[in-house]
Parts: sequence; structure tokens; C-alpha cells
Amino acid sequence: MGYLEKISRLSRQAVEMSKYRKIAEKHRGEDKYKNMWLISERGIEAKDNGYVFFKYLRENHPEINAWFLIDSSHKKDYDKVKDLGNIIEYGSLEHKIAFFLSDVLISSHTGFLEPWNYKLYKLIFDRDNKKKFVFLQHGVILSDLSKYYNSSNKIDLFITTTKAEYESICQQNYGFDKGVVVQTGLARYDNLNEFKLKKQILLMPSWRMNIITPSYKKKGKGSDTVFSNSEYFKALNSLINNGKLIDLLESNGIDMIFYPHFEMQPYNHLYDINSDRIVIADRDEYDVQTLLKESLMMITDISSVAFDFAYMKKPLIYYQFDSEKYNEKHYAKGYFDYERNGFGRVEKQYGHLINCIRDIIKNNYCNEYLNNVNDFFEIYDSNNCKRHYYEIING
Repeated sequence: MGYLEKISRLSRQAVEMSKYRKIAEKHRGEDKYKNMWLISERGIEAKDNGYVFFKYLRENHPEINAWFLIDSSHKKDYDKVKDLGNIIEYGSLEHKIAFFLSDVLISSHTGFLEPWNYKLYKLIFDRDNKKKFVFLQHGVILSDLSKYYNSSNKIDLFITTTKAEYESICQQNYGFDKGVVVQTGLARYDNLNEFKLKKQILLMPSWRMNIITPSYKKKGKGSDTVFSNSEYFKALNSLINNGKLIDLLESNGIDMIFYPHFEMQPYNHLYDINSDRIVIADRDEYDVQTLLKESLMMITDISSVAFDFAYMKKPLIYYQFDSEKYNEKHYAKGYFDYERNGFGRVEKQYGHLINCIRDIIKNNYCNEYLNNVNDFFEIYDSNNCKRHYYEIING
């Protein structure tokens, strides 16, 4: 996008914001909007830290005027949150009014809860910083994301989980003021302390921004051809169709659930499936946290979801078939070293990966990396949401 085009777009947004601000002012003083905490995820989901924290507030702090943003057309997630009450339709006029009149914005993602450019909003309408933005996060940050999350995002409370993550986000290159970054643990970790297992392995790799069009750009999905010609697709498609893997699953009576990352879900139809033991999980049909809790073992690449799995002290494997390219084209390398700090073996070839899977099954899913897990997590309780709450009200 050129400079003039960007200025023109921001000017249009400023005019639109002014219009809806006038509409919102007509509702100021109504009980619905008094001291409102507006909570969301991506606007179409209720399965992450936003939903868990909203549920905690509704059940434990009904005195807080908390409301959840979600698109009602995504019925499964909508129905899950509907029983808690206080729902606002994502993208509606009510959403825009609530955005202006709320005191606290709380989200697991940036760029979704906000109907307009948030930096522009703060510059024009909230120069005194009266509205607070709480970033719940989507996972534990292990790469250097200072390019994407920094003081320019206007984040007032930044949630972290581990000491190493907290210290990395507090570094100068992120630029946050003292007190903005806090170590409380992720909201969804409150639900990871009790679980029942199924005979299944979870394959859950991260995404690659260089082969798709990310949803936050709101330009539709990218090219199927580009995706299917990528090293990423070929590596994963070859894995799930590998005869040795399929034989291993069948001989042990184990299923493999392949859950592509949210950003990769639009390309699920491109994968070949040649075994009843392997399922590609659609995000509208499967709940991520349920899959994490009930799986015996997980295979990922560089996804931070490995922290969720490791937190439950279950075995995992890192399948890093393109690790060299990842740091160049996706996220820059951060403080976390997989060989030194990781929670499982690092494999780059699917033949070695399958042998590793076989070894873990033979050893009855014993986790040989528990020392790393115990060293990394200082917080093991069900009080993460409670800590969020006190950080917000005392901030």
C-alpha cells in the first residue's frame, strides 16, 4: 500500500469514527455501557483465552459489566458462550457503540476487537489514555515479536506466562513502560490441570505467512496453487500419507488428529487422506483445548501450543522440516532454543520422526523432558484468570 493510499484510508476511518462516536454518545449513561469490559478473540471464536476469562468473570464476578463479542453465524462457538449472557454481535452497530463507550478492551488478539485503526483512535479520541487495552495473548511468545508487539500498539496490560517470556517482552526493543508486562499465566491454562486421555496423537503445526494471505489483512484467502506448491504443504501431506506412519497407527490402534493452524484452515481441502486413522480437524467442529487435553502425544513444529501440551507434562516432538527458512520468512528467532530448552526431540526428516513416534509409544508415552518442563513453568495452579482480574482492577 502506497503512502497516499494509506493516508486516504486513515482519513476515511477518521471520518467514520467521528460518525459513530456521535451515535455512541447518544447511549452514554445507559446501564448497559457503564463501566463496560468488552472481550473478544477473533470475533468468530469462543475457544481461547478471551472466552475462558469471560466465563470466569461471569461466574465469579457478576458485578463486572463484561460483554463478549462474537459473530452469531458461527453457531457452535456462539452457542457455547450464549448461556453466559451479555453477547454483542461482532461487527454490528452495537459493537461500534460498545467500543467507544467501554472502559476496558480485552482480547487474545490485536486488530480484531477494534473496528478501526486503534492507534488512530487513541491519537484522535483518547489522548488521555482513559480506555485500557488488555492483551491476553494467544500463546506463550518464544520468537522475537517486537516488530509486531511494541509500545506503538498502545497496549496497557500485556499478559505473559513464564519468567523467560516475561523477561524477553520486558526488553528494550519492545519498548513497553514498566508495569505494562505482567506474569500471570494464560487464562486457558486454568483448564489444563484435569483431563482424560484418548488413544490419539495430535499433529498441530504452526502457520507460514509467506504462503497465505493472513485473515487479519481482511483480503480473503490466498492462492491454493501457491499453498499446494509450498514446502510446508508437501512436507505435511507426505507425512500423513506415509505408509510406515499409517501402519504404526493401525498396529497400535491409535488415531492421528491433524489440526491445521487457524490461518491454514482454508486450505484443508487440499490435503490427501488415505487412512481412516487420520482425520483433518475443521476448527468449526473440533475444540483445540479438548484435543490438547485428550491426546497422548503431540507433534508440532515451532507452534507455541507446545507450551500448553508440555504444561500437562505429556510427550511431544518438534518436526522442524523448514526451520532455516522459518526464521527468515516468518518470525525472528527469540530467546527459546529448541535443542537446549525444548520439551521433546527435534526432528527434520519424517523418517526420523516416525521412529521417534514409535519410541514414545514403546515407552508407554513416558516424557523424558520433564526437567525442562519443570524448569520452565513456575506457575502451576488454576488461578490465572484470578490474577488477570486483579491486575486489571488494580492497574
